Amino acid sequence: MPDVATPDSMSSTPVAAEPAASVIEGRVDAVQAGRIYGWAWDRSYPTDRLQVEFRAEMPDGRSVVLGRTLADRPREDLVGGNFGDGHHAFEADLAIPDGLDPTRVVAVVVAPSTGTIATFAQPSAEEKLLERTLAPHLVRIGAGLDAARRDHQQIAAGQQGIARLLRETQERIATGQAGAGGAAAAQQAALLDALNSLQERVAGLEVFLVRMDTTLRGFDDALKVKSAKSHAPTIIAALASAVGAFAATVIGLAIFG
Repeated sequence: MPDVATPDSMSSTPVAAEPAASVIEGRVDAVQAGRIYGWAWDRSYPTDRLQVEFRAEMPDGRSVVLGRTLADRPREDLVGGNFGDGHHAFEADLAIPDGLDPTRVVAVVVAPSTGTIATFAQPSAEEKLLERTLAPHLVRIGAGLDAARRDHQQIAAGQQGIARLLRETQERIATGQAGAGGAAAAQQAALLDALNSLQERVAGLEVFLVRMDTTLRGFDDALKVKSAKSHAPTIIAALASAVGAFAATVIGLAIFG
């Protein structure tokens, strides 16, 4: 009689976890004087250096390869934008044949961990004009938000200290009130009421700080998307987030200033 495998006799084989899907972000910044500039990275595998191939379609329909490189150059704005370690920029010389319009050059990016391919075209003339128009304003808004974020962190730390001090003071007053009489008890009761009112305002400040932090994070996310995919609707979304952040700051100062 043949042996029959039972659950106890069968060895359990671990199932390999599915690799995370690649999330490739990047852009072609410019093609100037026969040289191409841009960046690309895989958000799911931030330490990977992506392979980049430059292609273009000739007027007769042929597809030609103009060069290859790795997106492994350091760039300060990528570090500031939280794109890994910032070593995801690329630049390379292009062998552009006669008769080829340089604006037709695209970057075909390959993620080494998954083999995922993404293609980045150059920004259109309209997008370039919009970026040149809005870029100075976005820089100023970003600087203002950085300052607001620093102030937010300092206020949050102070709010926590004040809340702790108020709780300790209330406990001491409540303890002393139990053994006091007459005018002293009335004075301590008034002080306790004042402390309760102050604690409510501090609690309200905490709610405002949480909302402010959420708004600032939303603005950061909008700027990251804008950097990854430079399109007009995204830039408008970033500006809308900025307006919301400054409005929240003004409201907070009006309430708690």
